[in-house]
Amino acid sequence: MLCLYRRQHGRPKLSNKVKILGDKIAEARFKRKFLPKISKSLISNPNIAAQICRHAEMELLWNPIGFKAGATNKSMWKKLKAKKPFFSYLYEESTYKNKGKMPFQSNLIGAELEVAFKIKNEVFNFNKKITKSNVSKFIIGIAPAIEVVGFRQKLKAIDCLGRMISDFGLNVGFVTGKLTKYSLKKITSIPTVLTNKTGKKDYPGNTKIVLGNPINSLIWLLNEIRKNNMILSFDFWVTTGSSTPIIPIKKGDLFSGSVKGLGSVSLKIS
Repeated sequence: MLCLYRRQHGRPKLSNKVKILGDKIAEARFKRKFLPKISKSLISNPNIAAQICRHAEMELLWNPIGFKAGATNKSMWKKLKAKKPFFSYLYEESTYKNKGKMPFQSNLIGAELEVAFKIKNEVFNFNKKITKSNVSKFIIGIAPAIEVVGFRQKLKAIDCLGRMISDFGLNVGFVTGKLTKYSLKKITSIPTVLTNKTGKKDYPGNTKIVLGNPINSLIWLLNEIRKNNMILSFDFWVTTGSSTPIIPIKKGDLFSGSVKGLGSVSLKIS
């Protein structure tokens, strides 16, 4: 299941510097290894960082199953100097089963609880802008999801938005709960909770921190991927951004996430 964009449009013209960095990041993800820290000056521009990510995605040649939106909590924008969210692919090779296990990796930062949408690929044939009034026709269903995020560079903390964008949006793993139908009118402000069952601690959240409403994040992402000709030939997933804080991960942790009205999802870090 290759992205049609790769087959139809080939590779965009990029600088050698962008290609070299994209190659290194793709190799690090494929081999699950650390890179030395990339100079902030090379990735601080979000547009250049996005070019690096797009090149890394092409080089990786994994099977995309959808997209993730990142930086969807506006309270973080000032710290990150962000003006809008970003997006990256989700991959079959880093997708796990609900109630399943994910191997521990030393580069893991933490776990996030999100609202995920299954989207009809017919959206790519729609020649108008996606809005709140028409987005529902493309939604197959909604599910709670846990995303595991991490670095592929030797870092202690995120120092700029471009570092997140260039590195596959920091995505390492992804799991969804059961797909369900749900009224979009009710999704604006839903209580959520991500629980570390091993540490016996709850981390409450709310869907309203995701651009005010996960639907806003979904609409933004669908318009962005179509604008960038990132076309998939099958129905796909979209994760809309974390409704909770990022919860640190240790080997052996069992995470369970619950979104009121949508059900639950769990993943063990083995």
